[in-house]
Amino acid sequence: MKKLHKIIALFAFIFFAGIFVTIITLNTSLNKSVHSSETTDIQKDTLYLLQAEKKAV
Repeated sequence: MKKLHKIIALFAFIFFAGIFVTIITLNTSLNKSVHSSETTDIQKDTLYLLQAEKKAV
């Protein structure tokens, strides 16, 4: 019975360690800064397409 408790404790430790590592990885990837030039280019492209669409109608 002691071995069963040790095995369950080991799997629980691995499970919680995996969750912890996943949360840390997600937080670091979400905290990366976005380049402002890319955002500006996307907005310019979108405005251009909207204006072209209005002219076509």
